[in-house]
Amino acid sequence: MKNYSVKTLIPALLLIPVIAGLVLLLRYAIHLTSSEESPQPVSAMTKPSESNPILYQSESAKPTVSDVAVTPAMQEPLPDEEPDPSEVAPFWSEGSLFIDDTYRSPTLTVTLTVHRDSKTFRKRVVYYVADIHVRDVTQIRTVSFDEDFAKHGHGDVKTMAKKANALVAISGDYCGANHNGLIIRNGIVYREKTGYGDVCVLLKNGEMETVRKGSVNIKEIMEKDPWQVWEFGPALLDENGNARKTFPGYEITVNNPRSCIGCIEPGHYCFVVVDGRQSASRGLEMKELAELMQSLGCKQAYNLDGGASAHLYWKDRIFNKPSNNGGRQISDIIYIAKESYPSSPFFCGKAGLS
Repeated sequence: MKNYSVKTLIPALLLIPVIAGLVLLLRYAIHLTSSEESPQPVSAMTKPSESNPILYQSESAKPTVSDVAVTPAMQEPLPDEEPDPSEVAPFWSEGSLFIDDTYRSPTLTVTLTVHRDSKTFRKRVVYYVADIHVRDVTQIRTVSFDEDFAKHGHGDVKTMAKKANALVAISGDYCGANHNGLIIRNGIVYREKTGYGDVCVLLKNGEMETVRKGSVNIKEIMEKDPWQVWEFGPALLDENGNARKTFPGYEITVNNPRSCIGCIEPGHYCFVVVDGRQSASRGLEMKELAELMQSLGCKQAYNLDGGASAHLYWKDRIFNKPSNNGGRQISDIIYIAKESYPSSPFFCGKAGLS
């Protein structure tokens, strides 16, 4: 056996801690690499960007899932405050609610909230609520691609909203696709024909009514002095304000992107848009949309043109994520005007405004 001198063994002994240190560093590097390459959890969303302009609230400030599911989104308008940069999380976590912004004028307050929920309907759903307090009902307006609503032109939502100088807008009732139905827009009668579905009537006193298919009486509606009449449907709530569970005559009741309008009381309304046909948001069934509108405190609620037509315009851009690679062109939109008409007589109370 070969003998080793002390001088020979000392260098070898000194190498042992060096080798051990290198092994530890290698294991740490492997751990970091695997962490960076691991997929994001299902509840995570990407950081805000130009294509995804939504900001997200912090974990510490978020409500619980039960708060989002039970508490109506329409609260008293909140003060205009910029979010604290230290409280902005890199992604929007489960159950959070973000108040994007509030617009105020002497006759109008609009607050836009964004909701992400995977518990209430047992699936991932992203929806947007524009809570609208208005003194003058004439600030709830419609515009079509063609000046005549009875014509059949189509255009993109952003172009129509910009043309109208809209504050917030959603897809309308696609009146340009039909040859029948009662069309009254901004107080002007464009067509007086019996239509095909439930009707939503917004009166000049601020009241909203829904009339079921088969019960529409044009003469009675005209006698009530309507400001807007939409025909798409269905009506989502019954005469007691409860969510309907069935919708006779309507076939597209499964998961889909949705757009609808609701009335809490005269002068207090909401626009609701639901993203769908996406992994991040599956959309809602019609009965689920009805349940959502009831939970928001609506006494009347009405489904509008959804699917790839479901758009929300806010802050001079399309704010939601329309399906089918950006949505489709439509004939008309419903929007909130920033100012009332001069000397408008159609006031409907304070409706939450100071």
